[in-house]
This record gives sequence, structure tokens and C-alpha cells, in this order.
Amino acid sequence: MTLYTEELANRSLPLVSRIVEDLVRRYIDWQDAVSRFEYATTKSTASAPDPEAEGLQAEAERLAAEIDAHVSELAELDVSCRAFDIGLVIFPGERDGKSARFVWQRGDAAVSEWRDYEAASASANGTSSSMPSRAQVVSGKTSFASRSRSEGSRE
Repeated sequence: MTLYTEELANRSLPLVSRIVEDLVRRYIDWQDAVSRFEYATTKSTASAPDPEAEGLQAEAERLAAEIDAHVSELAELDVSCRAFDIGLVIFPGERDGKSARFVWQRGDAAVSEWRDYEAASASANGTSSSMPSRAQVVSGKTSFASRSRSEGSRE
């Protein structure tokens, strides 16, 4: 696992920012496709599925796969995206021999250190020191779209 220094994280930003830009765009497109799919399913019944809904589900699944590919690219760099909509990423690292997290958000010029990472995430969650993963967010919505289709009519 790569432990980033602030300097190394900033040097990684040209590549990371391109991946995050693509991820955010796909995520916005995916949200739109899921919304259009959900609307289209209101016109479907179990005996007469709406062809538009089926096409939109396929589009949402394709976009979800692209999002997963971008998440994997970041994971190969040991970087995690914590908010797809704003492109918030975490670089695990160390400063002065202590664990640190460097945070960057799409549009920022440089990373900043998140000094109280463990305490902040524990208090935000109440019990856990981990933040929700991108995969949970993506698979949660993808599962909803798949579940809606498999359940048939929403009448």
C-alpha cells in the first residue's frame, strides 16, 4: 500500500484529477439514467415491460461499470473516492512518522491534511471509524435498478 506524503499526493494530482473528473461525469450520467429508468418503469407492467425502461436499465448498468472501472483505477493508486458527486478523494499517508490522510476535492489546487480522520469518521458514524465505500453507494443504486426491473410492475 502506498503511503503518501503531501508532496507525493500533490504530484499525483494530474492523473488522479483526470480519473476523478471522468468518475464524476459518469456518476452524474448514471444518476440521470437511474432517474429516467425509474420513471419509465411506472409505464411498465409485469406482462408488458416498457422497452424504454429496459434500454435505460442497460445504460445505467453500463455507466455503473464505467464508474467501477474508475474506482478501480484509483484503488490501483491506493486512493479512494469518498463522494462521487463532488469528487472527494482520500490519499492514505503519513506525516512526521504518524498516520495521516490527505484530502483533495475536484477543483482544488492541492491536497490538504485531514488531521482528525479517525475521530471525525467515528463521531460521524457513531460507532465505526470507516467511511462508506464508493462500491456500496454504486452497488446500492444499481441493485435498486435491477431489483425494480426484476420485481415487474410498480402499480
